[in-house]
Amino acid sequence: MTAVKDACRQAVLKKKPRLVEAMYFCELNTPVDSLSKMYGVVSRRRAWVLKEGMQEGSALFTVHAYLPVSVSFGFADELRKETSGAASALLALSQFEAVFCDILTGDPFCVK
Repeated sequence: MTAVKDACRQAVLKKKPRLVEAMYFCELNTPVDSLSKMYGVVSRRRAWVLKEGMQEGSALFTVHAYLPVSVSFGFADELRKETSGAASALLALSQFEAVFCDILTGDPFCVK
């Protein structure tokens, strides 16, 4: 039994496994005067911004970002609370990303 366990472990380690986490694609719409508060909420949630810009023909600012699913619980409520209801968020499951070493310290399977 020990030999089978060791063989299975070596086979898994040979393929260099990585820890991954699910990511949401997040589209945020907010007026320009609430932009700094919206960025504060986004930065507290470990999100990273992909694209930002004004919507043509309106006073809304649109931000596209990736947000980890693990920190997304309560995100929309916090966003509305911080911006006094001015900002809205649309979340869609997008992809899986490798977990970096600064998140899980001491993990032997971190991406460096």
